[in-house]
Amino acid sequence: MASDKATVERLAQVDLFKRCTRKDLESLAAIVDETDVAPGAILCDQGRVADACYVVIEGEADVSVGGSVVATAGPGQPIGEMGLLDHLPRSATVTARTPMRVYKINADRFEALLTSTAIARGLLEHLSLRVREFDVGRGRVAI
Repeated sequence: MASDKATVERLAQVDLFKRCTRKDLESLAAIVDETDVAPGAILCDQGRVADACYVVIEGEADVSVGGSVVATAGPGQPIGEMGLLDHLPRSATVTARTPMRVYKINADRFEALLTSTAIARGLLEHLSLRVREFDVGRGRVAI
């Protein structure tokens, strides 16, 4: 697990965690595993229930829905965080396009952290904004 100062600083730059306190970021850093991912490796598999989420440190991944690439994930972006919050099957497949370095956050450790810190509120606010932006982009307005 990586809980050094550099990890805390990287996590503080991720939009998903910007509302977290320094203490919360230190708690989060204590449960992440820094992992290398080879090109072609699948981080998230559409239709499968999440067991982890990731934060991209280096590299890029393709996000596919139904076999079509719909987005690219790069440094500073979270991957698979919604599945950890709602425990529903993955809505997309995410495949490493390049060699990657990521923070892997185990679902069980993340659940324990949510119940013991204020991180949950910040995550919910971020995800609410994300859904609203998505709906506006599809020509719908979320209320």
